[in-house]
Amino acid sequence: MKKKKNIYLIFSYNGTVFSTVLQKFSRTKYIHVSIGLDDNLKEVYSFGRKFPEWMFPSGFTLEDFDLVTKVFKNSICQVYKLEISNSDYKKLIAELKKYIDKKNKYKYNIKGLIHIQFNKIYHRDNHFVCSQFVGKLLQDSGIYDFEKDYSVVKPKDITAIDGLEKIYEGKIINYIRMLSYEKKN
Repeated sequence: MKKKKNIYLIFSYNGTVFSTVLQKFSRTKYIHVSIGLDDNLKEVYSFGRKFPEWMFPSGFTLEDFDLVTKVFKNSICQVYKLEISNSDYKKLIAELKKYIDKKNKYKYNIKGLIHIQFNKIYHRDNHFVCSQFVGKLLQDSGIYDFEKDYSVVKPKDITAIDGLEKIYEGKIINYIRMLSYEKKN
């Protein structure tokens, strides 16, 4: 029997002016997506704000939900668990390491947001939005084939992955409290 690993896909909305505009334009409740490697959500990666307090600089980031909830107390999320094979997990880590090793060269793909809405393929070297990054990471590691170019992958495409198990929906701060409580007991 092959060993399995869990990864986590976190869809969120923090209520900033920018995220509200994206939400209305895309007609999607959760407009940000991140990928987590642990069940405590301490190792969660995405493209977005490097510091929750400021919109810029933006790019590849290790997200800190404790810090996010201090700045955006009413942030909401959906957390999904996806069970993958050990070999796929190793491939995912290898792909992710490429981003981590050169994290400062990656930038947020603000121009790509417009192209995504119209399903227009648009590549900029070292530039991603959150869903492009997560989509490319999942495709490049062989976990899921979206059957389209990563540059037009939207958060709702990621929610369509077979085998996703929703484990939480609500305020991020409540999820963090729940995790903290479970860890103590």
